[in-house]
Amino acid sequence: MKKYLLFITVLIGLTACDSYFDIDFQDQANLNEIFSKKNTTESYLAHLYSYLPHDEDTHKGAGYVIPRSDEGLFGFLGYGPFNKLRSGDYNTAATGDVAEYNIWKRMYVAIRQCTIFMDNVYLDREDSEEVKAAMKAEARFLRAYYYFCLFRQYGPVIIWGDELAPEGADGASLDRNTVDENVNFMVAELDKAIADLPYSITEIGANESWTGRATKGAAMALKARLLTYAASPLYNGQDGGRLAGIYQSKTNIDGKNIYPAYDATKWQLAADASKDIIKLGQYSLCTSTSGNNAIQQAASAYQNVFFEQWNRETIWGWWHLGIGHSDGGFATWIGATGSFMYCTIPDFPEVTTSYRPLQAYTPSLKMVDAYPMQATGRYPVLGYEKLGRLNDLSRPIIDEASGYSAEGWVENYTQPVDADWAPAFKAHKSTVGRDARYYSSIVPDGFYWPSDKIKKRWTSYKGTDATVPVKKFESAALNWVGYACRRWYKANTAFATGADFTGAQRYVYPAFRLAEVYLNYAEACNEKPERDVQEAIAYLDKVRSRSGLQGIQAAYPEINFDAADATATISGVTKTGKEWLRWFILQEKWCEFGMEAMRHYDMCRWMRAEDEYPSAPWTLNMASETYEGVYERVSNLMPMDNADFHYRDYFYPIISTQLAEMVNFTQNPGWE
Repeated sequence: MKKYLLFITVLIGLTACDSYFDIDFQDQANLNEIFSKKNTTESYLAHLYSYLPHDEDTHKGAGYVIPRSDEGLFGFLGYGPFNKLRSGDYNTAATGDVAEYNIWKRMYVAIRQCTIFMDNVYLDREDSEEVKAAMKAEARFLRAYYYFCLFRQYGPVIIWGDELAPEGADGASLDRNTVDENVNFMVAELDKAIADLPYSITEIGANESWTGRATKGAAMALKARLLTYAASPLYNGQDGGRLAGIYQSKTNIDGKNIYPAYDATKWQLAADASKDIIKLGQYSLCTSTSGNNAIQQAASAYQNVFFEQWNRETIWGWWHLGIGHSDGGFATWIGATGSFMYCTIPDFPEVTTSYRPLQAYTPSLKMVDAYPMQATGRYPVLGYEKLGRLNDLSRPIIDEASGYSAEGWVENYTQPVDADWAPAFKAHKSTVGRDARYYSSIVPDGFYWPSDKIKKRWTSYKGTDATVPVKKFESAALNWVGYACRRWYKANTAFATGADFTGAQRYVYPAFRLAEVYLNYAEACNEKPERDVQEAIAYLDKVRSRSGLQGIQAAYPEINFDAADATATISGVTKTGKEWLRWFILQEKWCEFGMEAMRHYDMCRWMRAEDEYPSAPWTLNMASETYEGVYERVSNLMPMDNADFHYRDYFYPIISTQLAEMVNFTQNPGWE
């Protein structure tokens, strides 16, 4: 996809692709000229990919939902949009730095461009009918994807179908289509795309440099994710809970109920869509390519999801474009690790490049607590005690059978993953015995950074012990939390020079991968009217097994998963068998997709964010003068407001400038 995306900036020799496509849509002669040739037709198609929202971009992209949720923090930028979004300090004016997350106009521009392409690709005289049909299907897939991006952020939106949105449309006559109309349109579009898209781009004569274009699997994966959302409470009757009346009272200008009543059969549709991908046999979970023992091999298998380009687990993805600015900053580093490394690695003295590491992008303490224990396969923290509405992260509800301890130390601990060269050291008990994904994603305070080129511990300890490198804690540009993110750092990668940041590593962001399909399928099997518990468990266990964990039934023998209404109590937390299995699937998904912009949408569609997100800005005591003191959890160090979330926040508001044009448009619940 590198070559494909580069078309965006060098499109037929022009410096501004937006001006090239800002054509008179009624000028058929202009369209005839553009679409008559193979290279300009392909360039137009490449332009359609330029609107991808980039879930990996936590700064100005769709990945802002990572620090907006409860799984990550961004200390360096925390005072701006993240603090406002996390605390609920934003409104329908959506001005200033929060306004950049209003994707409404951009997505509708993208949708319009896709429709123009679909209407005119037949004019291409230099490609075969098969290739033109595939390109039209790509545009159809992208149009559905851009509608989905609107749907997940704003709820149901205006559907224009195959018509171009009229430039002179009467704003007073515009309102939302219903949830079902949105979903049915996108599903129908994806079914059409699936029929004409190839399994592989090589089938239509494209070579590997074009990898990243949509395939049949990409459209099927989007359909499966969409139908999983559509079956979930936020889009499907609000689970009959306290908000059902608020949502179901909403009608559009045509008098239609915008939000539907609960329909359990939608879970069967979701299950079928995921199973269709599984039955293709085209994809498989990444496996180990290195490791001297079980946990190292499990870590290798998990890390290969990112570090093996276009692996068999990735159904569709894109080269990482970098975060930042259009003025020559990170956004120019096409395909490089760029800001992922820049924002996560420590500022060791050996880093001599002018690109000073910030280590500002970190997991939250909740994300750290989520990962299971390797030996028992149990998730150690079941929740937190409350201070009013706030989760008190210093008082976790610990599963006593998990083997986890929130206090104490282990002497002569050997780091289990990616640091065979490191000597033994003193480690906090909470960091010991976790699963392979924990050590593949996180470097706790006091651990060695996994680089044999540095060979030093990372710590915020401010003492004078010569064996522990001093890490000053003087700026918001440093790690506030006490855990470093290494999710996108391949062990032993150099980062001493500018080239190490800008081009040494090229990662593919897996926008859709098989592990999600397995977990979505497991979820749907547990929820559908005719529950298939053993099928749900089988696919949940496939993902767990890749990380070296035993099966969920062996890990939790006290739970009768087959009996939907039979309850089981673990450390004071009581749920039914169905509820426990639901919780485990979502918890496993959180761990598997940690910091991949999945958690927020899962918590919203299940309407759990109101309970999960509210919290003070809990961190380790990074200002401690002693190493032991670092592992005290404090809430008064990071200068951010408390995170908060109310039902209005499940959807982003339609901002006031748009409502001024669409005076009868139905605002999202809670924003009226």
